Amino acid sequence: LGEQHSGVAKSVPDFLFVKIGTGIGCGIVVNGELYRGMDGCAGDIGHIRVDEFGPTCACGNTGCLEAFFGGAALARDAMAAARAGRSPALAAMLDEKGELTAVDVAHAVAQGDPHAVQMIRDGGQRVGWVLASLVSFFNPGLIVIGGRVSRLGHPLLAEIRGVVYRRSLPLATGNLPLVLSEMGDDAGVVGAAALISDAVYAAS
Repeated sequence: LGEQHSGVAKSVPDFLFVKIGTGIGCGIVVNGELYRGMDGCAGDIGHIRVDEFGPTCACGNTGCLEAFFGGAALARDAMAAARAGRSPALAAMLDEKGELTAVDVAHAVAQGDPHAVQMIRDGGQRVGWVLASLVSFFNPGLIVIGGRVSRLGHPLLAEIRGVVYRRSLPLATGNLPLVLSEMGDDAGVVGAAALISDAVYAAS
């Protein structure tokens, strides 16, 4: 709602907002209206399976997208890489801080750490696989990537774009921008304010 009200999607009637943070979810806007689904859980793409034998997810299933690339999954994999000596940059951060987060992976990527770069490539590809299917199904006019893990920035965006444009039909991607949110943490606040405002005026 925040992106629709004040962000890059404000002039697009049909779009997807993909939030990659602790979890992974997708806001769906159709003809200018947020689509919530029958029980309010539409867009829970984090629990789409991308690998039958992947790690166990918080939902109890295995191989969910979120179990590979949510913020908690990135922190888990960063800690493992640091302790195993696969990433000198992450190992140095772990020694200094005692723990790691997805933000530390971004710092390691900025330092050119090969393992951290590969983590982003792998995660971006998996997000791209899921989004390519959504593009073929929904044919959105825009996809916006937000959430705190999206602060990994253009290396992540480039990987997602490459997979989506390669795996989706040209008819669906010929005029499909896939961009990073410009609102940051303000998106949710603006969306909440818009939701309250709409409810107040509807009641009156």
